[in-house]
Amino acid sequence: MSNNSQDVISNSGIIINQDKSLYSFNLDTILLYNFAKPSKKGKVVDLCAGNGAIGLSLASKTNAQIYLIEIQKELAKLSQKSIDDNNLSDQVHSINDDLKNIQSHLAHDTIDTIVCNPPYFKVSNQTIIKENPVLAIARHELKANLVDIISTIKILLKENSHVFMVYRPERLSELLTVMTQQKIQPKRMRFVRSTSKKEANLVLIDAIKTVKEAALRIEPDLVIYNDQHQLSKEASLIINGK
Repeated sequence: MSNNSQDVISNSGIIINQDKSLYSFNLDTILLYNFAKPSKKGKVVDLCAGNGAIGLSLASKTNAQIYLIEIQKELAKLSQKSIDDNNLSDQVHSINDDLKNIQSHLAHDTIDTIVCNPPYFKVSNQTIIKENPVLAIARHELKANLVDIISTIKILLKENSHVFMVYRPERLSELLTVMTQQKIQPKRMRFVRSTSKKEANLVLIDAIKTVKEAALRIEPDLVIYNDQHQLSKEASLIINGK
Protein backbone atom coordinates (compact mmCIF):
# COMPACT_ATOMS: atom_id res chain seq x y z
CA MET A 1 0.00 0.00 0.00
CA SER A 2 1.39 3.39 -1.02
CA ASN A 3 2.21 6.01 1.60
CA ASN A 4 1.72 8.78 -0.96
CA SER A 5 -1.48 10.78 -0.91
CA GLN A 6 -2.99 13.99 -2.22
CA ASP A 7 -4.98 15.94 0.34
CA VAL A 8 -6.69 19.32 0.66
CA ILE A 9 -6.85 21.59 3.70
CA SER A 10 -10.43 22.64 4.47
CA ASN A 11 -11.97 24.35 1.43
CA SER A 12 -8.74 25.77 0.00
CA GLY A 13 -8.94 23.68 -3.16
CA ILE A 14 -5.13 23.34 -3.19
CA ILE A 15 -3.75 19.79 -3.59
CA ILE A 16 -1.03 18.88 -1.08
CA ASN A 17 1.25 15.96 -1.97
CA GLN A 18 2.18 13.93 1.09
CA ASP A 19 4.36 10.95 1.91
CA LYS A 20 2.93 9.63 5.15
CA SER A 21 6.03 7.55 5.82
CA LEU A 22 7.89 10.85 6.24
CA TYR A 23 5.52 13.52 7.52
CA SER A 24 1.97 14.65 6.87
CA PHE A 25 0.01 17.68 7.96
CA ASN A 26 -2.29 17.45 10.96
CA LEU A 27 -4.84 19.45 12.93
CA ASP A 28 -2.21 22.03 13.92
CA THR A 29 -1.66 22.79 10.22
CA ILE A 30 -5.37 23.18 9.49
CA LEU A 31 -5.94 25.43 12.50
CA LEU A 32 -3.02 27.70 11.61
CA TYR A 33 -4.20 27.97 8.01
CA ASN A 34 -7.63 29.06 9.26
CA PHE A 35 -6.21 31.45 11.89
CA ALA A 36 -3.75 33.22 9.59
CA LYS A 37 -4.72 36.42 7.82
CA PRO A 38 -2.13 36.87 5.08
CA SER A 39 -1.56 40.18 3.35
CA LYS A 40 -3.41 40.35 0.05
CA LYS A 41 -0.28 41.31 -1.86
CA GLY A 42 3.46 41.58 -1.30
CA LYS A 43 5.36 38.62 0.16
CA VAL A 44 4.29 35.79 2.49
CA VAL A 45 6.69 33.28 4.08
CA ASP A 46 5.83 29.82 5.43
CA LEU A 47 8.69 29.21 7.87
CA CYS A 48 9.48 25.61 8.87
CA ALA A 49 7.16 24.75 6.01
CA GLY A 50 7.32 20.95 6.08
CA ASN A 51 5.60 19.75 2.91
CA GLY A 52 4.34 23.28 2.31
CA ALA A 53 0.73 22.59 3.25
CA ILE A 54 0.03 25.94 4.93
CA GLY A 55 1.87 28.18 2.49
CA LEU A 56 0.46 26.41 -0.56
CA SER A 57 -3.08 26.55 0.81
CA LEU A 58 -2.72 30.27 1.51
CA ALA A 59 -2.54 30.77 -2.25
CA SER A 60 -6.34 30.45 -2.09
CA LYS A 61 -6.48 33.50 0.23
CA THR A 62 -3.93 35.89 -1.27
CA ASN A 63 -2.28 37.10 -4.45
CA ALA A 64 1.01 37.65 -2.62
CA GLN A 65 4.19 35.85 -3.59
CA ILE A 66 4.61 32.90 -1.19
CA TYR A 67 7.92 31.39 -0.10
CA LEU A 68 8.12 27.97 1.55
CA ILE A 69 11.25 27.70 3.73
CA GLU A 70 12.16 24.12 4.66
CA ILE A 71 15.53 22.60 5.58
CA GLN A 72 14.63 18.98 4.74
CA LYS A 73 15.17 18.00 1.12
CA GLU A 74 12.54 15.24 1.14
CA LEU A 75 9.80 17.64 2.26
CA ALA A 76 10.92 20.45 -0.03
CA LYS A 77 10.62 18.04 -2.98
CA LEU A 78 7.01 17.33 -2.01
CA SER A 79 6.36 21.08 -1.84
CA GLN A 80 7.77 21.55 -5.32
CA LYS A 81 5.60 18.74 -6.68
CA SER A 82 2.53 20.39 -5.16
CA ILE A 83 3.53 23.74 -6.66
CA ASP A 84 3.78 22.11 -10.09
CA ASP A 85 0.59 20.05 -9.74
CA ASN A 86 -1.42 23.15 -8.77
CA ASN A 87 0.18 25.30 -11.51
CA LEU A 88 1.36 27.78 -8.87
CA SER A 89 4.98 28.25 -9.98
CA ASP A 90 4.36 31.94 -10.73
CA GLN A 91 3.21 32.55 -7.15
CA VAL A 92 4.66 29.92 -4.79
CA HIS A 93 8.38 29.21 -4.42
CA SER A 94 10.14 26.43 -2.49
CA ILE A 95 13.41 27.29 -0.72
CA ASN A 96 15.30 24.25 0.60
CA ASP A 97 17.85 25.72 3.00
CA ASP A 98 18.80 26.37 6.62
CA LEU A 99 17.32 29.39 8.41
CA LYS A 100 20.82 30.76 8.96
CA ASN A 101 21.11 31.25 5.18
CA ILE A 102 17.75 32.98 4.82
CA GLN A 103 19.18 36.35 3.78
CA SER A 104 20.77 34.79 0.71
CA HIS A 105 17.20 34.19 -0.51
CA LEU A 106 15.10 36.97 1.02
CA ALA A 107 16.13 40.48 2.06
CA HIS A 108 15.58 41.67 5.61
CA ASP A 109 12.48 43.76 6.40
CA THR A 110 10.72 42.73 3.16
CA ILE A 111 8.07 40.19 4.25
CA ASP A 112 4.45 41.21 4.82
CA THR A 113 3.22 38.03 6.56
CA ILE A 114 4.87 34.98 8.10
CA VAL A 115 3.17 31.74 9.11
CA CYS A 116 5.11 29.27 11.23
CA ASN A 117 4.42 25.82 12.66
CA PRO A 118 7.78 25.29 14.40
CA PRO A 119 9.25 22.25 16.12
CA TYR A 120 7.64 22.02 19.56
CA PHE A 121 10.06 19.92 21.56
CA LYS A 122 13.43 20.78 23.06
CA VAL A 123 16.36 18.42 22.71
CA SER A 124 18.71 17.49 25.54
CA ASN A 125 21.33 14.82 26.16
CA GLN A 126 18.57 12.70 27.67
CA THR A 127 16.24 13.01 24.68
CA ILE A 128 15.46 9.68 23.03
CA ILE A 129 14.00 10.14 19.56
CA LYS A 130 12.21 7.13 18.10
CA GLU A 131 10.52 8.71 15.07
CA ASN A 132 11.91 8.58 11.55
CA PRO A 133 14.58 11.27 11.03
CA VAL A 134 12.34 13.52 8.89
CA LEU A 135 9.55 13.53 11.47
CA ALA A 136 12.05 13.97 14.29
CA ILE A 137 13.44 17.15 12.73
CA ALA A 138 9.92 18.46 12.12
CA ARG A 139 8.92 17.88 15.75
CA HIS A 140 12.14 18.48 17.72
CA GLU A 141 14.57 21.42 17.83
CA LEU A 142 17.33 19.46 16.09
CA LYS A 143 18.07 22.00 13.33
CA ALA A 144 16.68 25.24 14.81
CA ASN A 145 15.52 26.26 18.27
CA LEU A 146 12.94 28.82 19.33
CA VAL A 147 15.42 31.70 19.46
CA ASP A 148 16.67 30.86 15.94
CA ILE A 149 13.13 30.89 14.61
CA ILE A 150 11.96 34.11 16.26
CA SER A 151 15.22 35.84 15.29
CA THR A 152 14.60 34.85 11.67
CA ILE A 153 11.06 36.18 11.88
CA LYS A 154 12.39 39.51 13.17
CA ILE A 155 14.92 39.69 10.33
CA LEU A 156 12.37 39.03 7.60
CA LEU A 157 9.25 40.90 8.73
CA LYS A 158 8.54 44.47 7.78
CA GLU A 159 7.76 46.83 10.64
CA ASN A 160 4.08 46.52 11.70
CA SER A 161 3.68 43.23 9.82
CA HIS A 162 2.26 40.04 11.30
CA VAL A 163 3.44 36.53 12.12
CA PHE A 164 0.95 33.74 12.82
CA MET A 165 2.11 30.73 14.84
CA VAL A 166 0.80 27.55 16.45
CA TYR A 167 2.57 26.30 19.56
CA ARG A 168 2.26 24.28 22.75
CA PRO A 169 0.84 26.01 25.87
CA GLU A 170 3.50 24.49 28.12
CA ARG A 171 6.12 26.57 26.26
CA LEU A 172 4.01 29.70 25.88
CA SER A 173 5.83 31.69 28.58
CA GLU A 174 9.15 30.98 26.87
CA LEU A 175 7.73 31.91 23.46
CA LEU A 176 6.33 35.23 24.68
CA THR A 177 9.61 36.08 26.40
CA VAL A 178 11.63 35.44 23.24
CA MET A 179 9.11 37.32 21.11
CA THR A 180 9.17 40.47 23.23
CA GLN A 181 12.97 40.36 23.40
CA GLN A 182 12.97 40.42 19.58
CA LYS A 183 10.35 43.22 19.42
CA ILE A 184 7.68 40.81 18.21
CA GLN A 185 4.57 41.79 20.19
CA PRO A 186 1.65 39.34 20.62
CA LYS A 187 -1.65 40.88 19.49
CA ARG A 188 -4.14 38.01 19.43
CA MET A 189 -4.17 34.60 21.05
CA ARG A 190 -6.51 31.62 21.04
CA PHE A 191 -6.22 28.41 23.02
CA VAL A 192 -7.39 25.09 21.57
CA ARG A 193 -8.92 22.28 23.64
CA SER A 194 -9.88 18.81 22.44
CA THR A 195 -12.99 19.01 24.70
CA SER A 196 -14.39 21.64 27.04
CA LYS A 197 -13.30 19.60 30.06
CA LYS A 198 -9.65 19.21 29.04
CA GLU A 199 -6.78 21.64 29.29
CA ALA A 200 -5.63 23.44 26.17
CA ASN A 201 -3.10 21.48 24.11
CA LEU A 202 -2.43 24.12 21.44
CA VAL A 203 -2.28 27.89 21.25
CA LEU A 204 -2.61 30.08 18.15
CA ILE A 205 -0.77 33.40 18.21
CA ASP A 206 -0.94 36.49 16.01
CA ALA A 207 1.98 38.85 16.70
CA ILE A 208 3.31 42.03 15.14
CA LYS A 209 6.82 43.38 14.64
CA THR A 210 6.88 46.74 16.41
CA VAL A 211 8.96 48.68 18.92
CA LYS A 212 5.73 49.83 20.57
CA GLU A 213 3.75 47.97 23.19
CA ALA A 214 0.73 46.12 21.79
CA ALA A 215 -2.58 45.33 23.46
CA LEU A 216 -3.16 41.57 23.61
CA ARG A 217 -6.61 40.15 22.90
CA ILE A 218 -7.47 36.64 24.10
CA GLU A 219 -10.15 35.06 21.93
CA PRO A 220 -12.62 32.45 23.22
CA ASP A 221 -11.15 28.95 23.29
CA LEU A 222 -11.68 26.72 20.28
CA VAL A 223 -13.15 23.39 21.40
CA ILE A 224 -12.71 20.60 18.85
CA TYR A 225 -15.20 17.98 20.13
CA ASN A 226 -18.56 18.47 21.84
CA ASP A 227 -19.96 16.37 24.68
CA GLN A 228 -21.21 13.79 22.14
CA HIS A 229 -17.61 13.32 20.91
CA GLN A 230 -18.50 14.86 17.56
CA LEU A 231 -16.77 17.80 15.94
CA SER A 232 -18.11 21.08 17.27
CA LYS A 233 -19.82 23.31 14.71
CA GLU A 234 -16.87 25.67 14.57
CA ALA A 235 -14.29 22.88 14.35
CA SER A 236 -16.25 21.20 11.55
CA LEU A 237 -16.37 24.48 9.64
CA ILE A 238 -12.61 24.94 10.06
CA ILE A 239 -11.62 21.35 9.27
CA ASN A 240 -14.16 20.42 6.61
CA GLY A 241 -15.04 23.85 5.27
CA LYS A 242 -18.71 23.27 6.08
